Amino acid sequence: MKKLLLIFFVLFIFSTNTHASENPYKFLKKEVLIGKAKSEMKNDTRSISKKKALSIFEDSDGKAIKITLDTKFKGHKNDWERTGERNQRWETANKKKPRKFKKPVYIKYTFKLNDFPTHPAVGGSLFQVIANKGTSRLLPWMKLQFSGDRIVHQVNFTKEVFYLKGDPENSNFDKVSYKFPLGSVDQFKNYRTISFKILASKDDNGEIIAWVDDKKVFEVYGPNFTIGNGYTFKWGFYRWLKDAFLKETPTQSLTVKEFGFSDKCEEILNQEKCSYTSESKESISYVRYRKSSYRMPTYGKKITKSIKWKKPLPEIKLNN
Repeated sequence: MKKLLLIFFVLFIFSTNTHASENPYKFLKKEVLIGKAKSEMKNDTRSISKKKALSIFEDSDGKAIKITLDTKFKGHKNDWERTGERNQRWETANKKKPRKFKKPVYIKYTFKLNDFPTHPAVGGSLFQVIANKGTSRLLPWMKLQFSGDRIVHQVNFTKEVFYLKGDPENSNFDKVSYKFPLGSVDQFKNYRTISFKILASKDDNGEIIAWVDDKKVFEVYGPNFTIGNGYTFKWGFYRWLKDAFLKETPTQSLTVKEFGFSDKCEEILNQEKCSYTSESKESISYVRYRKSSYRMPTYGKKITKSIKWKKPLPEIKLNN
């Protein structure tokens, strides 16, 4: 009996040390990222330390990458000292030239929020599509985001991007947003898969289709892009924090099984999604969406630079 216990103890120690010795970032690149994400997504400039944020998570569903944000980690100087709020992030971005509007891209994202206490004053994003002008990133065009205990996908039409005196590194914006609810945090305690087909366009041929697992959430056709001439993916975990609630901000973790994108649908999505084509090209939402307008405050500071959209904003006309 003692021999069996000793063997079990040795095996346990060996397996624990082996698991602990794995490099989480290498595991992410090798086992979690798929398609073009495997070669294109790199640790982004404002991310907190990989050693703090990343760990390998394992349960009955197998191994996954876990991204943890804690206020004790603080954030990059330009995030932590931002005018009006503080930001934290561990994100990757595709470092090649920004994507253009010529052809669609297909995206698959499998994750869960099983270690994700919420607070009404804390929100952020789990995936962003950033509008670019040349190689410069301007602002989020789309976001898979959380606010309190709600998960939504947001599409933004931006009227203006502006920069404030004393804070030249952070863009601010005036936008109209369409928010499509995907569920509560509790509904993502187990792995769920969100998929997209995106064809960015300033013309009538634009498309954005979203699925949660195998159910369509919305499909939008027509002009869908304003300021900028390309876009960049930012994937990971980003959140904003209000100073007044900083001491109440919980530690939160995002657990990801798979993330990737490709120009070839069959590399990412299943046959049913790849073969789907709308005959009418009629925009429709299968959830109760919300449209809103928002201009970020200047906090009494002077606007030193501004980029404006000079045409009427596109409008998504949805049937639901």
